[in-house]
Amino acid sequence: MRRIALYSDIHGNVPALEAVLADIVCAGIAERYCLGDLVGYGADPSGVIARVRATRDPVIRGNYDDGVGNRKGGCGCYYPTPEDKAVGAESYTRTDAVLDDAEHAYLATLADDIRLNASGARVLLCHGSPRRINEYLMPDRPDDNLAKLADLGGADVVCVGHVHIPYHRVLTAPDGRAVHYVSDGSVGKPKDGDPRACWAELVFGTKAEVNKRCEGDRAAGPVGTPGEADRPWLGVVFHRVDF
Repeated sequence: MRRIALYSDIHGNVPALEAVLADIVCAGIAERYCLGDLVGYGADPSGVIARVRATRDPVIRGNYDDGVGNRKGGCGCYYPTPEDKAVGAESYTRTDAVLDDAEHAYLATLADDIRLNASGARVLLCHGSPRRINEYLMPDRPDDNLAKLADLGGADVVCVGHVHIPYHRVLTAPDGRAVHYVSDGSVGKPKDGDPRACWAELVFGTKAEVNKRCEGDRAAGPVGTPGEADRPWLGVVFHRVDF
C-alpha cells in the first residue's frame, strides 16, 4: 500500500500550514506534495514560503504564485463581484510588495506539474488542470470534459488544487479506462463551508487495503483499463484540521 499526502492553497496562512504538516506526520505519511498557491490573501506569505521550503516537499506553482512570482500584475483568479475583485487586487498588491526578490524568484521557478507512477497508474499533480494553471475543475464538471483533460495530460489520476473544495470522482473514459480526479481542498482558505484546514490522503493498493483505509469513499475503485493485470485501486481520505 502506498500513501501520499497532498496539500495546497495555503495562501499565506502559517498556523493552518503548521497544523496540516503536523497532522500529516501524525498520520504516518512520509510522501507528500504541495499543489501550489503558497501566497495571497493571508497575512504571512514570507512565512509560508520559508516553511514550505524547509520541508523540502516537491511544490507545484499555483496561479497566485505564478502571478506574483513573475510580477504579472494579477493572479489570474476569478472574482464573481466587483467587491471581490477589489479585495483581490488589494491582496495582490500587498503580497507583491512584502516579498523580496529571492521569494519572487522562488515562486516563479516552481514546477508546472509533477508526474508519478503508482503501480502502473499514471498520476498527474497540477494546480488548476492539465490544460491551464488557473482553470477551475469544479465538482460538477461533466465527465466527458474531464476524460478529455485526462487524455490531454496523459494521466489515469489527476490531482488538483485551486478550487478549495475537496472531492474524489471516478469516471469511465471512452477507451474504458477508469479515470480518477482528486481535489485536495485548501489549507488556508477553504470554500466548502468548513473553516478547518484540509488535506488529502491518496491510498494506492489492493481492493482490500483501499476499502479498509478509505471506508466511506464511494469513488474508491480500480485505476486504468479493465483486464490489466494487477491494476491498483485508489481511495482518498480527506483530513480536516483545526488551527
